[in-house]
Amino acid sequence: MSMDWAATVTTVGGVAATLIGVVAGSLLTSRSDRAHWARDKQIAACSAIVAESTRVQLALRRAWAHGDAVDWVQWNVALGTIWLVGSPAVVQAAARVDEVFWACSDRFVRNTGADADDWDEARDRMEAARLHFINTARHYIDPERTRLTQVPVSRPAWRRGSGRAVGPQPDPGNAPDAV
Repeated sequence: MSMDWAATVTTVGGVAATLIGVVAGSLLTSRSDRAHWARDKQIAACSAIVAESTRVQLALRRAWAHGDAVDWVQWNVALGTIWLVGSPAVVQAAARVDEVFWACSDRFVRNTGADADDWDEARDRMEAARLHFINTARHYIDPERTRLTQVPVSRPAWRRGSGRAVGPQPDPGNAPDAV
């Protein structure tokens, strides 16, 4: 009888250890999968904010220059997504971009006497808010990343500052509209 008892205890112990290992592995894998899923969603949401902020800024420029309508739907979708998955600092930086858009939009959508200097000032505010968002998102995603000093879509270097040429200039007939 003692031999049967020892075999039973050994078998039950082996089964218990296996089950504990499976459960522990499952929990660790599930936690890792959730972390990867959340990180992927955060990166996608941050990318959507950058893409949509570029689109809205260009749309505001077209509204001012040509009277085109501005479609805010995708921008609002991107904001809603960042509110769901973003860190508080990233959400705050996205909210700042939105505040700047709203502060600038009426002048250019309604074309209430805004001139090129007004556009330059508004564009610089929008670009500064976007750059702050980008750097906040980069830091949240990977704290080791260095800060950027220029947004992905902005005025060429030769168009910045006092109006003096800083670098090579394109043929004026072929120069794209400055953002």
